[in-house]
Amino acid sequence: MTSNSDDKVEVKVTVESKDTSSKVILILLILVLSGLMIAVMMKGGPEALLSDVNRGVGNCGDGVDNDKGGQADRDDPDCYKNPEVWDGYDPNRSEANRDNDPPGGRP
Repeated sequence: MTSNSDDKVEVKVTVESKDTSSKVILILLILVLSGLMIAVMMKGGPEALLSDVNRGVGNCGDGVDNDKGGQADRDDPDCYKNPEVWDGYDPNRSEANRDNDPPGGRP
């Protein structure tokens, strides 16, 4: 065997991964995160998940100050059809306005 000065050695390195579990986990993670993102967007975006709007709809009969305004149920004007004169209490109404609860409750 003769060597020429023009002969070159060529080395090819091939890396093959037999571990497919990490690829499967990555694909599943991407699918789950995509599904969560779609669900959040369908609910109105991240702001809708973090806000108190529409929470406690129909909550005037639960004995809890749901709007965190200082008064609950019969002492909260939100629970009345005519809150100026405290007429028409309805336990199916919603406490939604924390700014209208009188200090000390119903006058």
